[in-house]
Amino acid sequence: MKEDNGEVREISLLEIMGGAVAERVNYEFDRVARNMLDLNTEAKKPRTLTIKITMTPTDDRRSMSVKADVSSKLASVRQLDTTLLLGGSADDPAVMEYTPQTPGQLNFSGGMQEKPKIIQLAKRA
Repeated sequence: MKEDNGEVREISLLEIMGGAVAERVNYEFDRVARNMLDLNTEAKKPRTLTIKITMTPTDDRRSMSVKADVSSKLASVRQLDTTLLLGGSADDPAVMEYTPQTPGQLNFSGGMQEKPKIIQLAKRA
């Protein structure tokens, strides 16, 4: 690229399109970094940032069309799981969520274990 003084200045390919490619790379990198810090995602899952630049020459080969696609693949949010205890009878079943401690007992961080709520199942018609 020629500057006003006639000198040729080299630029990074990321600087083409008025810096839009670099801006997209920074945007996707921010998404990757935030995803890595999200405690709801798997820590060991790799994330990827992909920069795809497609160049197609014109028929006279004096210029080319350039398309840039910048994308990221993030780690998905971890699934949640719990254990439900089954009780009641075949005619009147009930479930409640398992608690790691006896209700009313203090845990190591000083919080008290709440009493689990019983989930009533819908009656069959």
